[in-house]
Amino acid sequence: MFNSGFRYIFFLTLIIFCHDVFSQDKSDAVLNYIENYKEIAMIEMVDYKIPASITLAQGILESGNGNSELAKKSNNHFGIKCHKSWTGKRTYHDDDEKGECFRVYDSPADSYRDHSIFLATGQRYAFLFDLKITDYKGWAKGLKQAGYATLPTYANVLIRLIENYNLTQYDQMVVKGDFKKSKDKKQKPKADNQKPKSKNDVVYTPFRITEANVVGKTNDERYIRENNKVKFIYAKEGESVYVLADMLGIYDYQLVKYNNLGKRRTFKEDEIVYIEPKRRKAQRRYKYHTIQKGETLSYVSRLYAVKLESIFKMNDMDENTILHVGDNIRLR
Repeated sequence: MFNSGFRYIFFLTLIIFCHDVFSQDKSDAVLNYIENYKEIAMIEMVDYKIPASITLAQGILESGNGNSELAKKSNNHFGIKCHKSWTGKRTYHDDDEKGECFRVYDSPADSYRDHSIFLATGQRYAFLFDLKITDYKGWAKGLKQAGYATLPTYANVLIRLIENYNLTQYDQMVVKGDFKKSKDKKQKPKADNQKPKSKNDVVYTPFRITEANVVGKTNDERYIRENNKVKFIYAKEGESVYVLADMLGIYDYQLVKYNNLGKRRTFKEDEIVYIEPKRRKAQRRYKYHTIQKGETLSYVSRLYAVKLESIFKMNDMDENTILHVGDNIRLR
């Protein structure tokens, strides 16, 4: 996916391998890069479950130790191209094609965060998150297998960098709990024109789940569907919790709890009504949800059939946390 500076990476690869074979010394440029960005890499490991060793090795390789033109002028350490979804600043460089568009970031930390989001939300990389978080070799080989880079020796280069510079020590710091995010290093969400939403906001806008298998029918011939292995139906306009619970043969307080209704006791047309408890995490293919304008955590809970309290816990949030557009909510 990221082929930024391919020719530069090719020659850097040769230098690294020759350096490893013929010398026991370590590059000052690489050591300086590690010192500057190791904490950001560990923050990404805590937040996105990507080994810090892998992130650092990729940053070293893709940015030429932070000395590439893209890294120095645009804070782009991973050669991420614009693509259609990018609405931020951009710059143009000759790469695989002439005048290709690359993303510009306000800081290297923003580049690291965007890299994490790309891996965490990309379907082709989903299998990597099933690996043991300290399996840097599996990650390196998996990135190459998934098509992250076209360089034939990409996995081997990452592995050699990690081993030669003992980058696994940062993985271990996170795993053992020796690393704690300092408040001043924490990623701050970007401001937007939207009024911040509390994640406990229970305002409901009806929507339909596109991938939900029919698994049965209610007594009034309504389809029972399944989302994340949790059964639900679509409500009718003004339908009462008490009437619906009686029809389903369950208690009204259960419907209130399953659907985070708060004090509300009637449903809107086509409102999703879960008739059994939601699960503690989303389906394996859904790692994160990126908040869009107007969304709340109640919406996210319904969309993925994940308990609201589980979302709170996974994201270190509480009922007073404010959501912003672009926030990434962990789902499993």
